[in-house]
Amino acid sequence: MQAFSRLKTLFFICSISNLLLGCHLFQSTAVSSQEILVASKWSSEDIGPSFVACDEFDVEEMKNCFENIVSTTLSDYLTGTLLEANQSIEEELLLIIVVDHEGYFSLGEVDFSNALLDAIPTLREILEEAVHQLPQAKPAIKSNVGIFVSSQFQLPLRIVAQEKN
Repeated sequence: MQAFSRLKTLFFICSISNLLLGCHLFQSTAVSSQEILVASKWSSEDIGPSFVACDEFDVEEMKNCFENIVSTTLSDYLTGTLLEANQSIEEELLLIIVVDHEGYFSLGEVDFSNALLDAIPTLREILEEAVHQLPQAKPAIKSNVGIFVSSQFQLPLRIVAQEKN
């Protein structure tokens, strides 16, 4: 009986030792924020958003095709929309346009001056509606992980409005 007790104690000590020595298997590998930042930066292998109509082109022509469709669609919408201004204004602003991981467009942050908002109070809504006129795109692809990602780009816009009489 005493031999069985010693065997039990020896088994218990071996089990605890095994657990303590095997803890390296449970260590997590931490990835530094610097490594994440480097891996997240846009590279030449990554593919920007595009439209099906641009598929037949090479990379540079595909980018130009995408830009042309975006600028033409927005320009056509804004030209066809009667912008009424409370005062004459001529100003340039930078639109941030977001393409989500499903290819849908939205208006991001835009820095409107007070003078511009005073002249055209509904400008934000008009621009949001213009961006929503864009057809669904093929989202950007981050090549090092092979998944669709959200992306954004800047589009300069010059606003010239005459005071409404």
